[in-house]
Amino acid sequence: MIPQFKVKMAFDAKEMVAEVLDSGFIGQGPRVEEFEDILWNELGSSVRPVTVNSCTSAIDLALDLIGVKPGDEVISTPQTCFASQVGAMHKGATIRWADIDPITGCMDSNSIERLITDKTKAIIAVNWAGRYCNFTSLKSFGLPVVEDAAHCWDVFNDNTCERGDYICYSFQAIKFLTTGDGGILIPPKDKEEDARLLRWYGLDRTKGQSFRCTQNIKEAGFKYQMNDIAAGIGIKNIPHAKQSVLDHRKNSKFLIDYIRNDDIIIPEWDENGSYWIFSLHVINGRKNEFLEYMKNNSITVSPVHYRNDEYDCTIKFREFDLPGVNQFSDTQVCIPNGWWLTADELDYIVEKINEF
Repeated sequence: MIPQFKVKMAFDAKEMVAEVLDSGFIGQGPRVEEFEDILWNELGSSVRPVTVNSCTSAIDLALDLIGVKPGDEVISTPQTCFASQVGAMHKGATIRWADIDPITGCMDSNSIERLITDKTKAIIAVNWAGRYCNFTSLKSFGLPVVEDAAHCWDVFNDNTCERGDYICYSFQAIKFLTTGDGGILIPPKDKEEDARLLRWYGLDRTKGQSFRCTQNIKEAGFKYQMNDIAAGIGIKNIPHAKQSVLDHRKNSKFLIDYIRNDDIIIPEWDENGSYWIFSLHVINGRKNEFLEYMKNNSITVSPVHYRNDEYDCTIKFREFDLPGVNQFSDTQVCIPNGWWLTADELDYIVEKINEF
């Protein structure tokens, strides 16, 4: 089977892990600091990235910095990983579902205004497949925007897209850059210090090893910090992340250029997209047939994520019809496009799709 996902691990990551283990310091320590320095330089962000143990934690931390409380409302979209909304739910907030573009999967800003009330505290927007949402439009509502960038990795300093107020990246096992599991939050500059405090209970890690016994905790935080083992893996993997993005983009452009099938719709090329996954749409009611056909031809495909508004714990939030989500959910399939594909495998994928 041609796989849909693979782990990209640097050959010398094992040596780094062994070095960290032998150092006797495996919690948040010097490797985390080193990794944050490298990330800051790589991303070119105005704010030093705050490492955490997952993108889920990054989103939850962002919502805490915004001040989301029980009874508040958060606008998001259901066509994403459930991790995008679980933080808001744990804070006792109500999820208000916005619609999406039925082809790109990104949030449709035209569906937001009807959802805004005096209880609305934030928007969580997902860059589906590594394609950026229209954050200029999303930020026009005057609400803090949390950008779920789990499908992205930004290595192009010429990317001029408007971005969210709080940017959350994932270093989960199969992402462009993995630390085994982990993530970062890039908050507004005036929230960076609070983010660093709250990721470790509310303690100031800059005060040395006596901080546990001597300092006052002003606000209860979380256990969201990254450890040196994960950071060490990230240090070794980050030199290879840019090439992975370039390979995904190159392979995706090839698929866009050569797939030709009247029952398949492909989103237009996005020059800023990371293309962590490659979404296409199987129309005319043939999605299930396509899934079986590709399996029989030894090509792994899947929707990757299912809509979140149909779970037992989220059905209570459904209110408006979401035609974009309905269409996307009914037609969307992801096919292999990753760095591991050979030229022959790409040709084979195109050939089989065109024969479908």
